[in-house]
Amino acid sequence: MDSKAKRLAALVLELRGGLSQRQFAKKLGVSFSAVQSWEVGTSWPGTQNLTRIAQLKGWSFDELQHYLEGETLSPRLSVNQLLAEVRSLPFESAVQVARVALETMAIKGEAKAS
Repeated sequence: MDSKAKRLAALVLELRGGLSQRQFAKKLGVSFSAVQSWEVGTSWPGTQNLTRIAQLKGWSFDELQHYLEGETLSPRLSVNQLLAEVRSLPFESAVQVARVALETMAIKGEAKAS
């Protein structure tokens, strides 16, 4: 298994946590055999499934791609640092952040409900 496939397998295992492969597959909306093959490195998810995996991790698709390529991800702000940044934004910029936050909550809520 190449290093990119190993990183994907490790990430899927991490995100799966205590769920069975079948439960995790249902959560993602894929077949059990898809999850199984990702974990053993015999197949690769399509863009839509990679996007879902990234969302479950709290990453963008680009961040997932960088991780899978073995690149170091830039450090993220802590929640308190992020909140301080948002509070310092002009009104219209804060509105944009609020919209993105609501969209993200809807996506993560759908993924969690599945």
